[in-house]
Amino acid sequence: MGLAWLVPGAWLAALAGELRWRLFGLAFIAALVFRLVSLRFLLAMPHTVGAVAGWLTLSMYSALYPAIWAWLCGGWLKVGLFKLKWAWFHRLGFGLFAAATWVALEMVQARLLGGYPWNFLGVSQFECLPLIQIASLTGVYGVSFIVVWSSVSLMFAVLQIRSSPANPWSWSADLGLPLLVLGLVCSWGVFRVVRLPAPVNKMTISLIQPSIPQRLIWQGETGDDRLSKVLDLSRLALATKPDMLVWPEACAPITTERWPLVFEMVKSSGVPLIFGADDVERISGSEEVRFYNSAVLLTPDGLRLPSYRKRRLVMFGEYIPFEKALPIMKYLSPIGGSFTAGVEPVQFEVPGVTEKIAPLICFEDAFPQGGREHVSIKTGLIVNLTNDGWFGEGVEQWQHAANAVFRAVENGVPLVRCANNGLTCWIDSLGRVRRYYGQETGDIYGAGFVSFEVPLGQAFGQTAYNNMGDVFGWTCFILFISVTAIRFMKRGLHTGREIG
Repeated sequence: MGLAWLVPGAWLAALAGELRWRLFGLAFIAALVFRLVSLRFLLAMPHTVGAVAGWLTLSMYSALYPAIWAWLCGGWLKVGLFKLKWAWFHRLGFGLFAAATWVALEMVQARLLGGYPWNFLGVSQFECLPLIQIASLTGVYGVSFIVVWSSVSLMFAVLQIRSSPANPWSWSADLGLPLLVLGLVCSWGVFRVVRLPAPVNKMTISLIQPSIPQRLIWQGETGDDRLSKVLDLSRLALATKPDMLVWPEACAPITTERWPLVFEMVKSSGVPLIFGADDVERISGSEEVRFYNSAVLLTPDGLRLPSYRKRRLVMFGEYIPFEKALPIMKYLSPIGGSFTAGVEPVQFEVPGVTEKIAPLICFEDAFPQGGREHVSIKTGLIVNLTNDGWFGEGVEQWQHAANAVFRAVENGVPLVRCANNGLTCWIDSLGRVRRYYGQETGDIYGAGFVSFEVPLGQAFGQTAYNNMGDVFGWTCFILFISVTAIRFMKRGLHTGREIG
């Protein structure tokens, strides 16, 4: 968490003055090393070819964005800057531009090619509760902006101290404004945390974590055993008298033959169940059959339709890109065929509960704009069903939960995560991970269940981010495009004059 405040500025200081393409290459290698380490959990997938290909591809793709940032910003830092020929106003402008550029590139990364918003810079601060409250206004991008601006300003301050050792306050001009903004943001965050109102409504939710290895999930003949395990854990959980039961994504195939077992449990207990299931749709008038990765609400009175169909699918995990044009792509994935993406959010209405529940599936809780689309004014809880069993027992489970923290803050709504093998937890509307499965034993990956009493509703009402979306992020993007265009135009005019 602390190193994030040093890296952007130190990176620029180390790379500035290099030739453009050499600068990009060095920055790309540095970013790639970080990504290869942070995404090493992909190698745990039980499909060697796909695991290695996915690890290398995603690492290289993710490394492009910080490399582009260093190429754009580092190229602006000339040798003259390190002789401190820039005035304070120019250094301030550059720091703001560098922060806006970083945010602009994160905005692109969250959307391009379906989006991969994993481990944005702001996510590194997920445990800094006062700071991350700014996400309720700006999304996670506001945290990234402050970290980059502060880091670049710190770089300038260090250069000022080196050039003026006799002046002990030479750093204050560069660090004064970002420190003031950081102090105001954190003070407001503390105020927000302290004045969190008591919830009006609560719900006791039991979450089942079956910890089924991914290899067994791919084996069709294991369906009965998997369902039996989930049902046994559910009966134990029902003994605690919860108001709702939740199963994770893809834990057991519920076929026509197995359906009565599930419905009988729900009907006899009187407790509604949210679970993950494969949804099949036959297109009328054709032989086309579509498969969806879905979340379903089952009550003692029967299914509550519509079910929610996952909108953001995982490449090679849920769909194979270009599978018809390039059949060889199928060898990179263990799945037999592709799911179809859903088209719209769904709100679940649980009988006797005023607030609505917004379901998300898998890594959908990593998307800022996606989480916002699922939360309406009447939403009182986000429920994420995920299967992190793909990655064994490692860091992915923790990284996934850290990304999810910001969806709760951005939308001001508590978030419950039910995972196959961790991290099963609940996060309050301020972004605090209040309790998780295995907290007492330290084993978050084992099989069992846990019950949480979770507050419902939006404690502070609709947040600015939920209401207005990525206004801050798009503003940074427009600023980045405008300044970059002006710089290239000026360079073109200057080159033209030299030729003339």
